[in-house]
Amino acid sequence: MNFDPRYYQPDLAWIHHTGYSRHVEQTGPGILRLLRDAGLASGALVLDVGCGSGLLARELLAAGYTVHGVDASSAMIELARRHAPAASFHVARLPTRLPTGTPGGLPLVDAVVSTGHVLNYLDSEDEIGLALAEMANAARPGGTLAIDLMTLAFAAAHDAAGIHAKVTDDWVIVTRFSRPAPDRFDRSITTFRRYGEHWRRSDEYHRNLLIAADGALRVLRDHGVAAQVRTAFGDEVLPDGLVVLSGVRR
Repeated sequence: MNFDPRYYQPDLAWIHHTGYSRHVEQTGPGILRLLRDAGLASGALVLDVGCGSGLLARELLAAGYTVHGVDASSAMIELARRHAPAASFHVARLPTRLPTGTPGGLPLVDAVVSTGHVLNYLDSEDEIGLALAEMANAARPGGTLAIDLMTLAFAAAHDAAGIHAKVTDDWVIVTRFSRPAPDRFDRSITTFRRYGEHWRRSDEYHRNLLIAADGALRVLRDHGVAAQVRTAFGDEVLPDGLVVLSGVRR
């Protein structure tokens, strides 16, 4: 299995879980409504791609679904297993390049969901296309797919020279943004986490590849998902340039 050690090491994973849960709080109700509107019954199996620390999985479990989560960060998977123990999780980086239902590949499920623009972390448009195909193939016929994606419009709507900083009693995060290429919107992230009387510094560089929504739609449609672009999963307001692709597998 192809693991990616670059993103969300233990300190940043913990800070993200502790201080940045609002995105799941905003998108969760819309995702649940979307699944219900698609006729997904209680007990149906939902695949959460880029599951993070299990916050969305916990919402899905509470709604009566069976959940399997995958994430490239082993630190995130460790948190997810603690915070949503009724779900199953494993470490995986997309594209797995393995057939659906085989060891190490994505399981066959009733619905595929993904938040946090997970696919934009991949290294090329070819990798994103392969991952989209795997996600489409993971949905059974009649199954639902709903994922978010950072498009080229995101960079135009956000200041690449900006800085985000947040300070608490137990942790600090400083994020500096950059746009090294027209199709990139990157983040250099420095964190400090308190351990007793001491603080530990960690640094990560997050590379995000921006892509056109139309290209992603073509991949999904080529693999049997009648997908469309939405402005959000439900009634929440997403940042400009972040869109939702959703549809049903034929």
